[in-house]
Amino acid sequence: MIRQRPTTQTGVGMMEILVSLFVLSVGLLGVASLQFTGTFNNVQSVSRSQGELVARYVAEQLVAVAEPSSTDDGWEIDDAFFNANVYNFQNVSCNASSNNYQCLCLTLPAGIPNCRGAQCSVNDLATFTGWEASCQAVRSNPNMWLSVTCSDRDAGDAKLCTSGSLVSIAVSWPVKSSTGNSVQADSRCAITGSTNRACVIKEITL
Repeated sequence: MIRQRPTTQTGVGMMEILVSLFVLSVGLLGVASLQFTGTFNNVQSVSRSQGELVARYVAEQLVAVAEPSSTDDGWEIDDAFFNANVYNFQNVSCNASSNNYQCLCLTLPAGIPNCRGAQCSVNDLATFTGWEASCQAVRSNPNMWLSVTCSDRDAGDAKLCTSGSLVSIAVSWPVKSSTGNSVQADSRCAITGSTNRACVIKEITL
């Protein structure tokens, strides 16, 4: 009696190939997701770094223009620097481009006094400083917004910011999660009315 040897399977079956392709696809999707998240975090890091630089620049300018108070031994900043219209290009316009930096910052716009190395009045210096700070803000992120406010410790006098008051410089930008969803950020960043913003806030007291 002749016995037949059992047959053995050689090679790779279709099922093994499909399983391998599935595992490979899952791995590639994971790598792509990590790369997207890393890019998102990098954009936010650039915006935060630029916001820090802008806030520091404004703080330095405010300290430089502060003058001794006439009523006490503190220092005061002229009211012109707390005029919201001098920031975020509120007093200039350009129809040539939707990019504010290219349109309004590469050359000095009409209506902005040139205070580089020249004597300027306080109002002109505030306008120039606001324009220059706004240009720095939108250079890396066109949606950045700058705000300079004062928590006046003496609301009874004529000054908007009495000596010893807290001056807040906020630079904010819109932010979403890496999946495109809105996020709840610091309520202090809602200087444009939207809460979905991140910000850098620098505070000084003169």
